[in-house]
Amino acid sequence: MKEIKRIPLEGLFNTRDLGGFPAAGNRHIRPCRLIRSGMLRDMTRQDKETLVYTYGLKNIVDFRTTHEQSESPDPDIPGVQHISNPILEAMTAGITHDEESDRQLSLGEATISMKERGIDPAAYMRQMYEEIITNEYSLKQYRRFFDFLAAQTGGATLWHCSAGKDRVGIGTAMLLFTLGVDYDTIMEDYMMTGTFLQKEVDKIISQLSHRIKESSALESIRICMGVKEDYLERVFTIMKQTSGSIRAFLEDKVGLDEAKRDTLKALYLE
Repeated sequence: MKEIKRIPLEGLFNTRDLGGFPAAGNRHIRPCRLIRSGMLRDMTRQDKETLVYTYGLKNIVDFRTTHEQSESPDPDIPGVQHISNPILEAMTAGITHDEESDRQLSLGEATISMKERGIDPAAYMRQMYEEIITNEYSLKQYRRFFDFLAAQTGGATLWHCSAGKDRVGIGTAMLLFTLGVDYDTIMEDYMMTGTFLQKEVDKIISQLSHRIKESSALESIRICMGVKEDYLERVFTIMKQTSGSIRAFLEDKVGLDEAKRDTLKALYLE
């Protein structure tokens, strides 16, 4: 199994090239073509140069809500196209992120509210994943994303949300499955987000601890900002329950039929 590493950037900590991932038929994903990421707000000038000149960045697909995009627009990079493709229609606690201070406060308040109502934060996150994969708007937006990828004959496409863990995690898992990447690698890639974001989460928890004194509430916030295998497992389970198989779901709900699968494999595998 390929070692999963992030792209060494100065201001971005969950940005990675999927190149080299093993796929079916002894093939691999082409390097410098498919890049997953979190928010790009803290991108430095050097980061821009690395992504453009080393990785051939040509397109950025923004999965965030229009509100998130207006609050924290992606940096302008000459020669790189920005495509707005919101996966969710509305802000969702634990999934979407607002401005930094508001994000921390709203997440803390939402988590405390969950605790007061006896809602398990991990169960809440599983429910959010279920809502994404069963929501017609979200599925339409993922379909649009794959249509875009199928039309890109050169250069790298980067897609991102806020943290790069939920909306990006689900979309990336669907893409990797379509390209013939095995389940264990898909899950390992998904779970690596927790590793890459650990320092950022620790920092936010430390800042929130000055306002939220209850340790169980802080732990609940940590859960909402993290990833768990059963979140993504729930997505795959729903696919099977809905359509009989993951492949059938992707074909029926996201437009990834045989022709589209073949096109994506031709473009992104070597």
